[in-house]
Amino acid sequence: MKTKPNFSFFGAFLLWLPTQLVGHAGNVDLNGGHYWGQSYHCHVTACEMPDTFDFRRRSRDSLLTDYRKREKFFNEDDWSFEEDFDGDCQSTRQEMLVLTSRSEVRYTNPRNCVVRTGEWLDEYTGEVFEVAVKLEVDHVIPRMYAHTHGGDRWMAEKKLLFANDPLNIMLVERREIRRKRDRGPSRYLPRDEFQCEYINLWNQISAKYDLQLSSNDRSTISRMRDECTESILNQDQK
Repeated sequence: MKTKPNFSFFGAFLLWLPTQLVGHAGNVDLNGGHYWGQSYHCHVTACEMPDTFDFRRRSRDSLLTDYRKREKFFNEDDWSFEEDFDGDCQSTRQEMLVLTSRSEVRYTNPRNCVVRTGEWLDEYTGEVFEVAVKLEVDHVIPRMYAHTHGGDRWMAEKKLLFANDPLNIMLVERREIRRKRDRGPSRYLPRDEFQCEYINLWNQISAKYDLQLSSNDRSTISRMRDECTESILNQDQK
C-alpha cells in the first residue's frame, strides 16, 4: 500500500489547535444545540439531549444501535477542515491540491491562495483532472460516519485532528462523493484498482482513532483484506 505523506500544514494545525478550543462552539446543529467539552448545550425549547454522555450507553455499540438517531447532533463546526492553519492563505483543500498535483499548479491570484489548474488523479474513479474546481475534499472515513460511530464522544481537539488528518483526506470528483455520501465499505467501494488500498486506509484510520465500525463494515474489511492478500500471493507465484 502506498503511504500518504505527512503534510507540513498538519504540523501547523497542531500548533494552532489549542488556541481555538477556548471559544464558543459556533453554530448549532440540526437539533438546535452544540457540544461544549464533555457536555451538550441546548439553544431551543424542543432540543433533545444526545445519548453521548448517558452512563447507560455502552462503551462499544451493539448490533441494535440506531446510528441514524445521532445524525442530528452532528455539527460541521466541530469537524471543520477548511481552515488556514499555517497562515499562508491556503485552506486544507488548497494545501492538498498543491501537494498531490502531478504537475506544477497555477493559481487564480498572485498571492497563490487558490489553485486553478494542475493534474490530479482521482483514485476513486481513476479519472485525471486538470481543473481544480472539479475536485472536492473527501474523507476516506466520512466525518458523519465517525460522529455516529463513537466520535460524538471525542473531545473537540480529536474531532478536528480527525477532520484534518492527511491520511483521511482524498481529492475526488464531486459526483463520486455524492455517490459515496457517508457510507462505509459495506455499501460503497471505489474502482477495483483502488479497493485494496481503500480498505487498508479504513482499517488504518479506524485503528488510529479507535473508531467503532459497524459489524457489516468490519466483515467487509476483513473479507477484502483476505482477498487482497491472496491476490498478492497469487501474483508473486506467477
